Amino acid sequence: MDDFPKCSLCQQQFTLKGPAPYLLPCLHTVCEMCVTSEAGGVISCSICHREVNLTDTALQKDAVRQKEIFHLTIKHRPTELLCTNEDDGNQAVCWCQNCEEALCEYCQNTHNNVKLTRSHVVQNFADMKPTASNIPKFCSIHKYDPLYLFDKSCKKLICARCRIEDHADHEVEEVDVAADSVTKQLEYHKNELTTLQTRYQAYMHTITRGIESTDKTHVSLKENISHVFQSLRSQLDQRQKELLIDLENHTNETKATQNAILTACEEDKKTCTRVLDYINNVLHFASKSDILGVERYAGEMTQTCLDSAMTQTYVVPTAVFNTNSLSNLKAYVSGFGAIVTMDMDGKSDMIADRASQTDDDFMVDVETKHKMDMEELKTKIDSDEKHIESLIKLTDKLNSRIENLKLVIDVKEAIMKRDAKTMDFLLGVAREFDVHMLRLRAVDRSSMLKCITLKYDEDRANLDYVHINTEGNLVNKKSDTRPAGEGRLKKYKGTRSTDPLPKDGCPQYWEVENKVNIHKPLSDNCLILEIGVCREEQKDVSHVMGRRPYSYCMNVSHCSTHGGICREIWKEGKYVQCLPDTLPNTAGLSHTLHYGVVYDGARRKIIFIDVEEKVVVSTLDNVNCSKPQWPTFGVYNTELLTVGMRLVVGSDISMTEEKKAMIVKTLSC
Repeated sequence: MDDFPKCSLCQQQFTLKGPAPYLLPCLHTVCEMCVTSEAGGVISCSICHREVNLTDTALQKDAVRQKEIFHLTIKHRPTELLCTNEDDGNQAVCWCQNCEEALCEYCQNTHNNVKLTRSHVVQNFADMKPTASNIPKFCSIHKYDPLYLFDKSCKKLICARCRIEDHADHEVEEVDVAADSVTKQLEYHKNELTTLQTRYQAYMHTITRGIESTDKTHVSLKENISHVFQSLRSQLDQRQKELLIDLENHTNETKATQNAILTACEEDKKTCTRVLDYINNVLHFASKSDILGVERYAGEMTQTCLDSAMTQTYVVPTAVFNTNSLSNLKAYVSGFGAIVTMDMDGKSDMIADRASQTDDDFMVDVETKHKMDMEELKTKIDSDEKHIESLIKLTDKLNSRIENLKLVIDVKEAIMKRDAKTMDFLLGVAREFDVHMLRLRAVDRSSMLKCITLKYDEDRANLDYVHINTEGNLVNKKSDTRPAGEGRLKKYKGTRSTDPLPKDGCPQYWEVENKVNIHKPLSDNCLILEIGVCREEQKDVSHVMGRRPYSYCMNVSHCSTHGGICREIWKEGKYVQCLPDTLPNTAGLSHTLHYGVVYDGARRKIIFIDVEEKVVVSTLDNVNCSKPQWPTFGVYNTELLTVGMRLVVGSDISMTEEKKAMIVKTLSC
């Protein structure tokens, strides 16, 4: 039972039939009883003391730990496993990977003889090894639909019906692709932690050798000091005692520092080993859906280990006892001797006796040379340490960039394979319409902008006020020849398209280019032109579209409020807003007004764009799209101005990246 994992709070061991394990962000595990008892409160991990607020964090079941407990039960306590096929209480002896059931001897024989299950992979408990299950899970909402997609926005598994209903606008990829990407990231974490663990081992080995070296140095110096002071006992007894005390203190401080560093390294190594073991368990036991749930915690703990890592090598501080010129030091017995640390792997330059010098000159030379040597040594050590640290950081950075580039290449290859599957669909749409993708790598209809091919309905034009000229433009002048015919508009001063807008789930776009010549200054809310959509039953209710129910339009007209020519937005017969200064109200002026219209039935939006000014004029939300809408066009006031409205549709539309970005931003709001 010592092999079974324990709850990090109550320290109770997990069993196959006991409380389920739950995963903490620190990769430790707590039992279901502790999670339930602390619901809504704060859990403090007893191992690493990291606190988790259960109000803000929803813990998930530790599927990796559950499978580890299952395999430990098979190995150490197989008598607890009963047959799950017939639930008859018989002792189980094997496991079917396909059915995920434990079988007794009778059920095993039946299982092997049934045609439907004879090809299943059945393993005896004694031969079982940890393997990841690839049996698909099914949607909790749509009972019989498998969860084979991963929503990167919601961070959850979904089925095909979920993709269509609630996740249509989200970035989705297949579970295999998402799991492969996360597996590569976990392999990267594993390599990083393995390297770090090796560095810890080398560092601790260096410290251990340093402790041994410090002990040997201590013994050696103690003998040396005793020998020296035998010849100087009459003068140096008191100084000997002081130096021995100094030596003991220095040794204790050095060892205390080394032991503290060693203890810290051992703790960091334990953390590194624990995270590495868990990632190994993930890679051994976890399914692809389990991998997706633990990657964030594994990445955080890996980064924590890397951030707390110490340097790769340890420089052993070595104490030396300076015994140069003993004969000359008798005069300086009161200040003779010192325990110093030499950071040069045990090497030091010894100063020879120079009896020919006076005591004062000799001590000055000794002190000067010692200071110079120490300064030079300190400078060299600092420079070498900075250089080594810089090289280590550069190496780690290059390795990280190489791994990241490999991941990017793998992801791009997966995307290219996925995009190839949808190419036939996109080509089929492109043959029929001029289509632009609003989002890269998206293949759903809501991410396509269709430049539809509209035509004026000449048979519906109100010839008392307007007509379609030989160039195909709608002009505000009645027809010289007015052939008889049923169905012509009698009130509305314009016409509509030959067909209503199709309901195919993607945004549709068209433009109108208007040549306007003002003969006389306009006044009293005088209309120039109008564009928009309305229902079939509203096509000829009044002479303007903006006054009708279930109609949505923009008109250009004289505005009494602003005293100039403005753009007005109307929604279902109600005034919405006015944007001033479209063009000067001056006689003899000629101007081109270029507008675009986006109709999105799925998002229930209509967008009016000023193509010349490259701005969105207005966005109408909550548009009633329950019935077909007809694009409608009006031009007005022959006696005051001349208007020629040209349809710009299909491939004639210049769809720039700037225009596309403007449409994408407005639709996403």
